[in-house]
Amino acid sequence: MSMSEIVSFLDLSVFPSVALVFFLFAFFAVLVWALTRSKQEIEDAANIVLNDDEVVAPRHSIQNNTAARSEGEGVSHV
Repeated sequence: MSMSEIVSFLDLSVFPSVALVFFLFAFFAVLVWALTRSKQEIEDAANIVLNDDEVVAPRHSIQNNTAARSEGEGVSHV
């Protein structure tokens, strides 16, 4: 049995319907999330770029993993 015979027996019309349902679910989830935000949260998010006084710390600290590097490996700083 060849691959074209196997694929011809599959009902591929179900995949666009599943994709549409998945997209609609994701769209409405984002829509509900956006509409449930308070006006203050939206204004705060809009003004992040304009607030020069506040320093926003990253969520995850960047760690310099020098212990894992052995001497002589990596980028040379010449």
